[in-house]
Amino acid sequence: MLDALRDTLGLTEVKDGCAPQGQCGCCTVLVDGQPRVSCVTPVARVAGREVTTLSGLDPEVRGRLVQAFDATAASQCGFCTPGIVVRLAALGRRDHVDERQVNTALAAHLCRCTGFQPIVEAALAAFGVTPPSPPRDEAAATRRATLESGTTQLAGPAVVEGLAPFADDTRPPGCLIAIATGKDGYEVAPSAAAARRLAASRQGRNSTVALSHPVAVAGGAFDLVLQTTWVEPAYLEPDASWCEPDGEPASPFGNAGAFGAKRRSPVASDAARLAVKHGVAVAARWTREAAVLRGAKRPPMSIGLRRGGSGVVRLGWTAGSESLDPVCDAIRAIAPQVVVDVVEIAGPRVGATHRGAGVAEVLAALALLAAAPDGTCEVVAGGARASVRAAGEEILAVVDAGDPICAATTRSYVIGAVHQAYSMVTSEGIALDAAGTPVDLTIRSFGITTARTFPHVTVEVSRTDAPPVAVGTAAFAAALGAVWLAEGAGPRWPTRR
Repeated sequence: MLDALRDTLGLTEVKDGCAPQGQCGCCTVLVDGQPRVSCVTPVARVAGREVTTLSGLDPEVRGRLVQAFDATAASQCGFCTPGIVVRLAALGRRDHVDERQVNTALAAHLCRCTGFQPIVEAALAAFGVTPPSPPRDEAAATRRATLESGTTQLAGPAVVEGLAPFADDTRPPGCLIAIATGKDGYEVAPSAAAARRLAASRQGRNSTVALSHPVAVAGGAFDLVLQTTWVEPAYLEPDASWCEPDGEPASPFGNAGAFGAKRRSPVASDAARLAVKHGVAVAARWTREAAVLRGAKRPPMSIGLRRGGSGVVRLGWTAGSESLDPVCDAIRAIAPQVVVDVVEIAGPRVGATHRGAGVAEVLAALALLAAAPDGTCEVVAGGARASVRAAGEEILAVVDAGDPICAATTRSYVIGAVHQAYSMVTSEGIALDAAGTPVDLTIRSFGITTARTFPHVTVEVSRTDAPPVAVGTAAFAAALGAVWLAEGAGPRWPTRR
């Protein structure tokens, strides 16, 4: 059904985030009023039945949800949002909706940007359970979003409705479709369905392989040690681009997102190369499995620190990866007494552009060693300041990002950063086989914290006249430290797997 909706009917509001896994919720539609994941639903099964996408929802219901999502900044890149809005529209038909029901509904979805909490708040406001938030200024929201993303990122109702310029939505009619296969190839055909048949790829699976911590801690006496594992960036929009022969390829960023993990994605150059080869426009797309196999991971690392500020940090590097010299230099700048080494390990590509790669982990360790008696960890990064305390089912974050520009947007990015930190410390990781190839290839195998298991986050945004600065990395690092401390400051992440 997903192919029929997107490729035959041109309904690009229905997104492909993991087809045919049926695990991210981006392609959710209503069939006779009930939510269904379209990427695993055969068209024959819905013959004679009513299929409703976001644009076909009751205008009043859609309008209330879209306005509420925009007001709480519950949509950042916007890729996952249309499917979530569709499911919530079905939930809203009940006589009574509460927070527990919203969290249960969101179990079928993944949002990597917002940490779910703004989505829950938007749903409750749209259904009249809580008072509505005031509307955002779209220009101000876009300015803050762009500052946090490090690249142009739009904000506003159109983003909630999935109308941001995602590459696979903007490809011209008649272009060939190239579907990624394995680690390096593509199959090219006139349609996505035909390309997938040629690729004959199998759906990824969850493995029972244990997580590994490939970078050993240096010898010596340390007050704090840490080993991290392989973490999948898990951005919702898989790498995609299209290009005319000898033209400029479409950006794989779409509406930013990916926390820097797509910064050096080869998909755009792949699309350009294939367009020249075939003499027509070609749209290159990675499947979810290909994104895991080909995408660059956050470098696994080990940390050994002493309270005086000395220690050893080791970063894992794999053959074919970009240089980690920028990460090493950044760590030396914040911890001049620390020895920083790069060690070669077996595994997938690693990248230097992920949110605070390597640096955030070191900042978290330093903040933990200097934590306040109540467990608050404070980090200053990029001119922004964040103080985070994790206590039971509540996390408190106080941030100073200079002029917040748009407080609601700043708050949403802070909650998203805290969610990523909480998830990475407690549960995230993917397993590799003996050859260093990822074997956890499904959305649900990445260990990402769900809406139901994520503590409530209270955010205080300072209002100052100082120039605005991005606060995401500071909030992320401070939350890493605070959550790690609350988990007992053990020597390995994730703490619960």
